[in-house]
Amino acid sequence: MLANMGVITDPFSRSMLTPLWTGFVRAIAHWPGATKPGSVARAGLGTRIIWHDAQVVRALEAGIDQVVTIGAGYDSRAWRFRRDGVRFFELDHRATQQDKIARAPAPGPIYVEADLTHDDAAAALVAGGLDAAAPALFIIEGVTMYLAEATVRDQLATLARSSAPGSRITIDFHPPHTIGTSRDRRLMRVQRMFRAGSGETFHLLLDRPHAVALVESSGWDVDDAVSLRDAAHAFVPPEFGLPVDLVSEHKTLIAATHH
Repeated sequence: MLANMGVITDPFSRSMLTPLWTGFVRAIAHWPGATKPGSVARAGLGTRIIWHDAQVVRALEAGIDQVVTIGAGYDSRAWRFRRDGVRFFELDHRATQQDKIARAPAPGPIYVEADLTHDDAAAALVAGGLDAAAPALFIIEGVTMYLAEATVRDQLATLARSSAPGSRITIDFHPPHTIGTSRDRRLMRVQRMFRAGSGETFHLLLDRPHAVALVESSGWDVDDAVSLRDAAHAFVPPEFGLPVDLVSEHKTLIAATHH
């Protein structure tokens, strides 16, 4: 959907769409008028993707040659950023991963099965071939809100202890439902309505100071912590036509390093 709008260059996404999402994308593409349904949600999602993409580019330019997407879902970075000498890993639970493998183009990343609620992500990755002696970038996008705080803290701490100096993470956090203006709360209610029936329940909701504290107490040095709205203004060109001024200023994006 975002690729169709020119927000990101992603020729791989369509092959991984389920029939339901294929129908939704077609409906949006043919929706009359410039304002499409869920435009604010798409602006937020587009911003989040572009910001994480920028962290991937920075890591690759710094010489990091291991890129790990944790809770990967149907992420396409292993294809969009493929380059010689760089290994991409994707960690996810078996059901989603097997469905993705059946849909995704080959060659793909190194797939590692794990359930974040009870498996040690770092140990699973090392068993899957990750070189713990070399720096890696860990992408944790759109994941933390679905996990308990103790789980997020433990996984981040284990990744820090198991990673080489110079490793990085890029991660985001959803704010509490009560934070922000009445418009912010109304938009979050609408987003929860769209998510109803997905089986995904929010567990961890943090404001920015608490999100930063969680990451730092888990063994990572925070280099950048920005609001989704500030990221939208910085990374989303006006010609995309997305309502970036309405993107939540309370959702948090964090880039951090393990020294």
